[in-house]
Amino acid sequence: MRRSLTLVLLPVLLLAGCSGGGDKATPTPSFSLPPIETDSPTPSPTPSPTPSPTASPTPTSRHVPALNGDVDGDGTKDSVRATAELLTVELSGGGTVTAPVHAESPRSPAVLGYADVDLDGRSEVFLETAEGASTQFATPYRYDGKALHELQLDDGPARLGIGGSVTHGDGFRCASGRLQVLSSDSQDGTTYTVHTDTYRLGTTDLLLVTSSTKQAKAGDPLVEASYQPDCGSVGD
Repeated sequence: MRRSLTLVLLPVLLLAGCSGGGDKATPTPSFSLPPIETDSPTPSPTPSPTPSPTASPTPTSRHVPALNGDVDGDGTKDSVRATAELLTVELSGGGTVTAPVHAESPRSPAVLGYADVDLDGRSEVFLETAEGASTQFATPYRYDGKALHELQLDDGPARLGIGGSVTHGDGFRCASGRLQVLSSDSQDGTTYTVHTDTYRLGTTDLLLVTSSTKQAKAGDPLVEASYQPDCGSVGD
C-alpha cells in the first residue's frame, strides 16, 4: 500500500516538541525519506502452455480372409443354394440376397467352393455354370455388403476354366487379393506357353491388372497351375 508522507513527518515534529528549553538548541536529526511505494498490480502468473493432445494412431487396416462359406463376413457360414436361374444366399445375420445364374445346363449348378479372393472379409461363391468333355467352368459371385453380384468378364458372366487336355489347360488361383486366370498351350505336350491374366474384383466385374506370358516345361508348377483351381475351397 502507499505510505503517507504525513505519517513519516509526524514522529519528527513530536520529538521536537518534547525537547527541553535552554539556550542550546536541540539538533534536528537528519533523516532521509524512504522511497514512496506505489501500488503495482500483482502480475498474473503466466499460464503454462497446454500441451497439444497427442493424436491417437489410426488403426492399421488388416485384411483377414473370411471363413469358408461366410458370404456376409459376420464370422458364421451362410446358407447357399442354386438353381439354373438363381443363386440364393440366406445370411446368418438375417435377410436373403439373390443373383441371376446363367448356366449352360438346365440342372442346378453345383457350388464348387468359396474363396475370399479380394481379402475383404467376405467369401465369394463359385458355381459350376458350364462343363465340357474334360473341362469345368466356374462363375464367381460376390456380395458387397448390400447386394449379391454375378461377376462379369468380356461382356458376359465370367467363365473360369478348370482342366483340359494334354495340349491345352485352364486354371485359376488366388494370390495377394487378386485372381489369376491361367491357360497353357503346347504343340508336343512337353513345352508349354503359359498365359496369366491377373484381375482385381470390382463390384460387378473382373478388372484386368496385368498380363504375362512364359515358356515352361511339363511338370513345372506354372504348367500344373494352369490345369486346376487353387483358390480357397474351390475344387476341394
